[in-house]
Amino acid sequence: MVRLKSRYVLFEVLYPEGRTLTSENNVNNLFKREVLLRHHQVTPARVTVKTILQELRRVIQFNFGDYGSGKANSLLQIKYFSNRTSTGIIRCSREDYEIVVIALTLMNKIDELEGVLLNPIKVSGTIKRIEQYAVKRSARLLNVIQGQSEIDKFDYISYDENED
Repeated sequence: MVRLKSRYVLFEVLYPEGRTLTSENNVNNLFKREVLLRHHQVTPARVTVKTILQELRRVIQFNFGDYGSGKANSLLQIKYFSNRTSTGIIRCSREDYEIVVIALTLMNKIDELEGVLLNPIKVSGTIKRIEQYAVKRSARLLNVIQGQSEIDKFDYISYDENED
């Protein structure tokens, strides 16, 4: 029997529209903090694993047709999604993870929630590595938002010293 090899995709839901910046003083640090706070919000309770999966399948069908839909949907499932942190983990086939990543970037609504972005953060072969990375990334993001760490670039938050 052949083992099904899969990939795990860590993603986050971002909210680019929303409240406006409140202050222009101390632009450098405050601006970065405000941008992070504006984009990383709690996802409403009406957004569930089921609604995300339905929208993802719809986007794959619309953009890749029957062939892409049949190919990518064979092993597609959401293993984890947290409304509080707006992050989730998707399991998909090793051969078709590119289709899933592209479909995530093309999504702009979930259920009736419009104007959102789904940002694929990292792809890994094991769920354990994705979970470890998600914990490290969340800790970095929290440190930056709380002002305990200064950043020069936003990519510091997603930096991974153990590239897969």
